[in-house]
Amino acid sequence: MKKSLLWLSLALLAVGGGVVYEMSGGSGSDTTPTPSVLVNVIRLVPGALPAVVSGDGSVMAGPGASVTLSALASGVVNTLDVVPGQAVSAGQLLLSVGPDAQSIADYAKAKSALAAAQANQEHVSALLAGHLATTTDLALANQGVQDAGSTLAALNATGSGRVRRILAPVGGIVAAVQVAPGTVLTPGVALLQIAKADGLVAGVGIAPAQATDIAVGDQVSMQLLETGATVTGSVVQVGRMMDAQTGLVDVTVSFAGGTTPQLGDPVQAAITTGMLNGYVVPRDCVQSDEQGTYVFQVDSKNVAHRETVNVLGNLGDKTIIAPSISPEMPLVTTGAYQLDDGVPVRLANNGAGN
Repeated sequence: MKKSLLWLSLALLAVGGGVVYEMSGGSGSDTTPTPSVLVNVIRLVPGALPAVVSGDGSVMAGPGASVTLSALASGVVNTLDVVPGQAVSAGQLLLSVGPDAQSIADYAKAKSALAAAQANQEHVSALLAGHLATTTDLALANQGVQDAGSTLAALNATGSGRVRRILAPVGGIVAAVQVAPGTVLTPGVALLQIAKADGLVAGVGIAPAQATDIAVGDQVSMQLLETGATVTGSVVQVGRMMDAQTGLVDVTVSFAGGTTPQLGDPVQAAITTGMLNGYVVPRDCVQSDEQGTYVFQVDSKNVAHRETVNVLGNLGDKTIIAPSISPEMPLVTTGAYQLDDGVPVRLANNGAGN
């Protein structure tokens, strides 16, 4: 009676952990408890998963897809009408530039020079009519008018000496602004940069060891982290060297369409570089320790065996392992964390899982 109560108590304690004790031995003899673990299993079936390389980056202007506006003449920035990241249309006012003292003086001088050259031309023409000047004298006077006119035309073309309105030459997004109200400009200094809306790309950093698997044309799925939207694209360029600051290789990805990203948006990119062949199994049935990566399989006597595996890749909750283990033995899924090599098991799904 006491033995029966003892074994009943042990059985009740073990049920909560998925372990039961089976009785062995003949009638009337001492019995030895044999532990077993309740597990689910699946049959190993050959399959495939995409080989995916992941990286982080941001949206930027693609090569040749941006326009930099520069000052054509000296002056001072009066107003700045846009900010970085703002969408603009062709012809929209970006900023206004007023003349500085030097440009005002240069413009006035050029106008005076043209007026003087024209007066001289008229004077020489009158002298020629009275035979007091030669045709050579008139030719020189005409050249003086032409030169003075060219100088004034050049100043007019650059807006020197007067207020200038800088307009957007193309539609797009303001990628950068290099000036502010009050900035004194010299000819050639950059004012701002516009990225064409249809020329945006994603710059993604990839670990050097993984970048070697990427090729131009590989398909890419990207999540825009600001909005959570998913967009697709393809690899258009793979860097040939590691970035000195990040230690990563730069990969450029184009957008295929759909959701329009914003300049500077952070992205997470998943680049499909090919297909991996092996056994596709639930990710949480694969375990690792200091001895390596492993799974548990069940033999015909319902005994669990630890088997070393080589993980080829992961995708979501799926893992693909190299086909180096026997497909004849079911693979333990639920309950694998309770197992050790050689532990008896009970199959909750009778081996029917797949």
